[in-house]
Order: sequence, then structure tokens, then C-alpha cells
Amino acid sequence: MLLNPLFLRDSSKVAGGIFMKRVVALVIACAMSLALFGCGRSNGTSISDKETTKNTVAGEDNGGGNTDATNNTKPDAGAIVLLPGELYQFDKDAADGPVIKGLTLKGNQCGTSEFNAKDPDVKGIRCIFQMNEWAEIYLDSAVAEGLRVYVYKHADDAKVYMDMAYNEEDTKVAATCTLTKPEEKEAQWGAFYLNPDDADPGVYDIVFVKDGKAVAVIKALFVKESSIEGKSDDDLRAMMKDF
Repeated sequence: MLLNPLFLRDSSKVAGGIFMKRVVALVIACAMSLALFGCGRSNGTSISDKETTKNTVAGEDNGGGNTDATNNTKPDAGAIVLLPGELYQFDKDAADGPVIKGLTLKGNQCGTSEFNAKDPDVKGIRCIFQMNEWAEIYLDSAVAEGLRVYVYKHADDAKVYMDMAYNEEDTKVAATCTLTKPEEKEAQWGAFYLNPDDADPGVYDIVFVKDGKAVAVIKALFVKESSIEGKSDDDLRAMMKDF
């Protein structure tokens, strides 16, 4: 039986059309799969980028990657950090010994006589006072005169006092006084107080200067007037342990 050539030609067209439709459908399906896959990766990358940006900005805010902002307040490794109740002697290694071998600080408003009566030493020194309270100074020193005290707001690194130019007219000076060896052994060398009209309560450094150079320093806490009156010696000692 012979087939009509026209029938064969039409059949080929139909078959070819079906094949092309299948190819197109397959291409569209592949394209949609790739599009969906790409969307999933795009969303993931976007979140990652946001987190990276957030972390980078946070690092920049803290000084170029330092995520612990408190580290910026830590003194340098070679800093001189003052401890409560301890006298730091800049000249402790001098051939003839330090100018100030020991210190006693007494107050006239707080603490019992036992709390205030302590022989000059480099540790265990009273270091808490009220504003307007006289801080009386007693020294163990071979130097009879030429010593002076300058009081400044506390510095995290006491090395700043080693090269400082001392002037009682300096606006940063909270108080100052001249120290002179008394004729009587038990008498004070000098005294000062912080005027609440000119200074705020807080931690201050008491710097001892000889011939324009700092020879010793101690930090002290000055609190509001009448805020520690009536407190026991133990209470005062507890307050002096850490500030």
C-alpha cells in the first residue's frame, strides 16, 4: 500500500512541532529551576552581607576592630598606676635614697585619733577626705625645705608628673601648699583642703615636688562635705581599699 507523500510531509511537520514544543518546555523548566536556585543564593548572600557590614561598622566604632570598648581605657604596659593608700616614689632608686621616705596624711573631721595617728610609711596611708577638710601632711624626710605639694585631678598614668612644669598659677591645680620641716617632731609639715566652690568631689593626685621635679605622689578620694562624718574607722578603711 502506498502512502500519500502529502500525508508523510504533514506527519513530519506534526512530529517536528511536538518535538520542538518539548524542547522549549524543557528549556523553560531549566530556566525556572536556575532562577529559583539563584534567588535562594541571592537571599543568603544578602543576609551574610548585612551581618558582615554590621560587624565591620561595629569594629570601626570601637577603634578599628576592637570590640571591647573598655580596652581603650586601659593604661599602657609601662604606665605608673597608683594604688589606694600607697606612696609612689619617683626617686626610689636614687643613690642617696628617696627624698620622701614615708608619709602620713591626717584629717580633722573624720576618723578616730587611732585612724589618723600612724607613723609615716609608704603603705597604709589615709587617702579619703571630705571637701573642705584639712589634709595634714607629715613626712619622714631628711630635706628641711624646698618641698611643695600640688593637687591635680587623678591621672591614669602618673608618668605625666615626671616631665610636668609646676606652677601654682596653673588652672589645673586644685590646691597647693609649701612644706617645711617643723621644729617639733610630731608637728605637721603643711596642710591643704579642696574648696567645693572651685573643685568637684572625686579622685585627686597629691604630687610632692622638689626643685621643680616630682619626687612622690599618692592618690586620694575627696567626697562631699558631711558625707562620711560619723562613719567608723572600719567603714573608712573599706572605702579606701578600692577607688
